[in-house]
Amino acid sequence: MLGTSTVPPVSRLLIRQGGVSDLAGVLRVCESHAEYWDGWLPSEIRLTEFFERALRAQDDVFQFWVAENGHGSMVGWEMLSSASPDPANRRLKADATTCLSQQSSELGRMLATHGIRHAARTPLQYVFARVPTRNTLMVSVLEAVGYQEVGLIPAAAKPPARPEQVEFVYVVEH
Repeated sequence: MLGTSTVPPVSRLLIRQGGVSDLAGVLRVCESHAEYWDGWLPSEIRLTEFFERALRAQDDVFQFWVAENGHGSMVGWEMLSSASPDPANRRLKADATTCLSQQSSELGRMLATHGIRHAARTPLQYVFARVPTRNTLMVSVLEAVGYQEVGLIPAAAKPPARPEQVEFVYVVEH
């Protein structure tokens, strides 16, 4: 006997721009990937502060989206953030981060595609993504939506320790 899918059909999934009121849901989704976030931020910045800043700092280019199932529960999110501190290049490159509360390539593809479509309406030329090599689901999702692998970032043992990651780039067509 087949079990019920935990992933809602596409027709019941809502992707919308996130806001500060979504902070608790964003953090809940992150809890399922605690090993990824450990050491990701400098110790003086807490995860809560980081995401609150990201949700408040949205503009016409850099945005944060949340995906909700048919019951209004957050099941994932996608964030485009600046990849360059240089003011001349700041709006040309973005970092994409996708986080899913459940293993679902369909949900991952929908969120990543949403970010790509948004990027095509902005001045962005490149969108970068870094994914731990052990996260085979997101590696396959990024490849499926058109990201190209451009390198391998070795694991770092000293703090903040990070796992080996694959770096991807998406060349934005306008």
